[in-house]
Amino acid sequence: MKVETSLNAVLTSKTRCKLICLFFGNPQELFYVRQLVRLSGEEINSVRRELANLKKANILVSEARGNRLYYTTNPRHHLFNSLLLMAYRNSDLAQKLDKAKLLLVSFHFLLWEKARPDSIDLIIVGELPIREVENAIASEEKKREAEINYMVMDQSELKLRQNKRDPFIVDFFLSSPLVIIGNPALLEN
Repeated sequence: MKVETSLNAVLTSKTRCKLICLFFGNPQELFYVRQLVRLSGEEINSVRRELANLKKANILVSEARGNRLYYTTNPRHHLFNSLLLMAYRNSDLAQKLDKAKLLLVSFHFLLWEKARPDSIDLIIVGELPIREVENAIASEEKKREAEINYMVMDQSELKLRQNKRDPFIVDFFLSSPLVIIGNPALLEN
């Protein structure tokens, strides 16, 4: 079965997992071999072997530029969205906000795409210290070199805003947000 073959190609080694997190944590980025060795902290032969495996599984594509071979994600792969979610669930931001009841992110945010200035990138539901949230968001903004539009609220406020059809909330949910932390059942009325 094709799906099982692709999953086996993805999840069998520590180096491969690190590469998946690097590539899908920055899905628009191009990486070359030595750069990946530095970023992953793995041996060059291990990185080369796993790049070949991921390319063979069509999860990555490569492109020659000058004397370097660059690799990037293949957005047409049937596991692209799943790998994107998996990588983001292991991201620094998700780790820092792991005490949230619910962390919802827009798809454009996962892809590092610029959104409209009035759109929401992520919603954090829970009773988290505001300083902790601000520090986590500031760190992610520095990494992305872009402002992040986010909302922090408790579960009752989210329900209230959903029931009142708050325009920001409606617009956010129309963009098909993804659940990074928590149970999607919390969204049901």
